[in-house]
Amino acid sequence: MALEPSPDRGRIVALDADQMRMAIGGKPACLEQTEPWEAFERSQGRTLFGRYAYEVDSKTVAVIALYRYGLAKWSFLWAKHGPVWLGEQTPAREAELRRLLVQEVRRRDKRVAFIRMHARFQARDTLPLMSSITYDRTYVIDLRPGTPEAVRAAMPKDGRRGVRRAERVAREAGCTVAEETGLSREEFESVYQVLVATAERDGFRPHPIGVYWDMLTSLGPKHARLFVLRRDGVPHCWDLVTVTGKDAATYYGASSDASRSFRGAEALDWAVACQLAAEGLRSLDLMGAESTRVPELYGVGRYKRRFAQHPTEVDGAWDVPVRPLLYRSLVGARRTRHAIRRRIGR
Repeated sequence: MALEPSPDRGRIVALDADQMRMAIGGKPACLEQTEPWEAFERSQGRTLFGRYAYEVDSKTVAVIALYRYGLAKWSFLWAKHGPVWLGEQTPAREAELRRLLVQEVRRRDKRVAFIRMHARFQARDTLPLMSSITYDRTYVIDLRPGTPEAVRAAMPKDGRRGVRRAERVAREAGCTVAEETGLSREEFESVYQVLVATAERDGFRPHPIGVYWDMLTSLGPKHARLFVLRRDGVPHCWDLVTVTGKDAATYYGASSDASRSFRGAEALDWAVACQLAAEGLRSLDLMGAESTRVPELYGVGRYKRRFAQHPTEVDGAWDVPVRPLLYRSLVGARRTRHAIRRRIGR
């Protein structure tokens, strides 16, 4: 039986925004790990804790940006879709980076309970999320073929048939799809109500309207775009799409009950994919599908799988305790609150 290889002898180095951008260069990176995202976090009252490079043998193999999140009188750090790996990603390197980050956080701030970050390999110090939901598989539409016909040809057979039908049914129902990125706050109110209806139907609680509006305005049209499907001028479906370089993602979306009769969500997603492909983008990530770790996403995964031949594996999020005793007490308190709420029917 082979012994586990010894960890790389690495170190972390603080970076500024320019240094991190230069380190990433032309390699793919999620928007949340790039400089423009800081403006959105700031709009939500969350500040940057720091940007770091993880170096091994004087070579940068990963970079990460962490933001402060509140948790009662404590706090935690969240590196959404980070770190960004620029060199080989191994279990030993992931573990070494976590160890170095925990040391740094303990040195700088005694009130941080844990770090939430992504990892490919589960380990003893990577724990299931205390709250929120993650995903480690997604479906990505390949936009590189460029034309609607070529993009559709790369999809599974049922997907090709589905988008043709959705496009036809929505058109016959009098639907239109347009980018409405520059709409006013007042106009966005009616668009947001579609999400309220979606949440009531699907059993989740949406963020306040300000979160979505702040994302659009703080990121700006280069990085956050809104596409809306309307029927007789009334919004029925929308996608808030984020863009980083040549890659896009459907960050948020909503659909009315009525839109199901004319396949509105599918028609919208297909129209967005076609427009982005025509603009020369490389991919459209539909952001999340079911896996053995996240069976809750089975329903949405069934819908998304028609757009791509196979799922794409991504690094899921984990909680990494900085102060293990405090973290366990926070988890226990949360479980107790949920048990009480279930008991009283809230």
